[in-house]
Amino acid sequence: MTPDLLPGALHSNRRRRVGELIRNGRLLLEAATQHAIDDPTLLLLQASRRLPMGPRLLAGRALERIAPVSPGLSALGSLMIGRTDRAEEVLVPALTRRPSRLAGEVAIQLGRPDLLGASSPAPTRARAAFAQGDVDGAIGILENAGRGESRYARRLRSERDLLTHRYRVSVPGEAPAARTVPPPRPDEPLRVLHLLTNSLPHTQSGYSLRTHRILLAMRDAGIESVALTRTGYPVMVGLPLAADEDLVDGIRYVRTLPPRLPQTQEERVQAEIARALELVAEFRPHVLHTTTNYLNAHVARTVSEVTGIPWIFEVRGLMEETWVASQRTERARETAAASQKHALIVAAETELAREADGLVTLSATMADALCARGIDRDRIVLVPNAVDQGLLQDGMSPAQAREEIGLVDIPGFGADAMLVGAVSALVDYEGFDVLMRAVALVVRDPATPAEVRDRIRMVLAGDGVSRPGLLELADELGIADRVLLPGRVPRDHARRWVEALDVVVVPRLDVAVARAVTPQKPVEAMALGRPLIVSDLPALRETVRDGTGSLAGELVGAGDPVQLAQTLVRLLADPGRRAALGRQGRESASRRSWPTLVGRYDAVYRAVATVDMEETTSGE
Repeated sequence: MTPDLLPGALHSNRRRRVGELIRNGRLLLEAATQHAIDDPTLLLLQASRRLPMGPRLLAGRALERIAPVSPGLSALGSLMIGRTDRAEEVLVPALTRRPSRLAGEVAIQLGRPDLLGASSPAPTRARAAFAQGDVDGAIGILENAGRGESRYARRLRSERDLLTHRYRVSVPGEAPAARTVPPPRPDEPLRVLHLLTNSLPHTQSGYSLRTHRILLAMRDAGIESVALTRTGYPVMVGLPLAADEDLVDGIRYVRTLPPRLPQTQEERVQAEIARALELVAEFRPHVLHTTTNYLNAHVARTVSEVTGIPWIFEVRGLMEETWVASQRTERARETAAASQKHALIVAAETELAREADGLVTLSATMADALCARGIDRDRIVLVPNAVDQGLLQDGMSPAQAREEIGLVDIPGFGADAMLVGAVSALVDYEGFDVLMRAVALVVRDPATPAEVRDRIRMVLAGDGVSRPGLLELADELGIADRVLLPGRVPRDHARRWVEALDVVVVPRLDVAVARAVTPQKPVEAMALGRPLIVSDLPALRETVRDGTGSLAGELVGAGDPVQLAQTLVRLLADPGRRAALGRQGRESASRRSWPTLVGRYDAVYRAVATVDMEETTSGE
């Protein structure tokens, strides 16, 4: 570009950016308005989670004090700061005496929709039914109340449609003529369009980090990739300054941000299909690669049917079991597991897995779960969680890592401390309340060696819905001065927080999702040479088992703080055992690098591209 054109180009870029921000503001406002009408309590909870922990605790405690005036608002305050028992104590008599919409909505978020009575507003009763997995029942409540054509009813019907057997999403607008991108020539790099739920730099999770590491390894292996995220993301999660595209370490992440917010789930899927078809025309991928859940798979299947490009479905989790595990009470989990919604999700994801041209999953445990649903085992390719080569290099001792991230400046957390914990999302089924109770037992037990009792500290780096409750629990147990929950840490510092620990603990609860789905964090801790304690569940046993069948970590009963406390004491008192586990873990992790495993994707891509082309040719 010549110098005299620069001002015009800058002006054009600035004008485009202003247009993006206006559109983003409109999308965020429309999403907030939709939530305010349909689910105001959830909107308030989500807004509170954006606050720093200090202001969130102050706001929650202030709301708690107004119980005589507004029990619903008081219970909401308790829920904001993780005091679920107190919220329930306030709600039960309030809903018995004088039901209110707010109290009913809080009861739903609390996992107690059973507290609602027939006098509650129809939308609230419909939400309660849907929260328990009764999809048809929720729609019926609205129809019987004369609200069958409301936006909420249309949204629920759209959700049900997408879960219906053999349902096909219609292509928005005029679909391009079907076409097949020829398979790559031997001298041509593979091109893959990835269809994702979320991604870096806006979401830092096991899902987004696995995706990014795969894409980096693919790039290094000569595979070209472009990734597209779901409609509205990341604006709809509260990031109005987000751009239409992000380039992270050279990986291109494209957003689906339409001018207006689609009102139903199917319309959002259609918007992503339209954006994907634009990228197909631009990028000319040989393969479409999507990940769990069924919404992503609907996009991939529809784009494949329109263009003839084969698609891969990577099953990274069991959506219905994650939903069940998110329920707050055992009773709610039992209801969810037996619900219509649970059955519909299982059926939909199984159907989509059968129709995909290729199928990938994370572990033998996950493969077994798919086979139990009737999927042919020979179709499933395993690509387990792996590690960057960089994690096996340039390691630090706990003392060095604590110096770098500033833990030495926090009394009790310096070089002499014995730190146990994890870097993780803080959600209930991770079981960190069990770890906290175990640490309290270690501290209180007079039989604990003095050097362990005096020096043990707990660190949980990360954020999530469980964080306020964990802070409250630390106070109740009398160990608040021994617990550090710094919140979400920068991605480039996460490894140092792991290296700062003497023992990494993954105390997942015994729920279906934890039994089946292998997390990323244990194998990364192994690569960093940190000894592990994990719950004795199939997916975690598989993760810490090395190539010889030996375990590169200690197993404890899920949900058992006593056994976990005993194991913590034994490991912390035995530096030789910790060192041996660290070495064994590093050796095991070194055999699970992304450069090694990415070849499995390459083989799947080339196989389906070739088969698809042969079938197209024979059909002609």
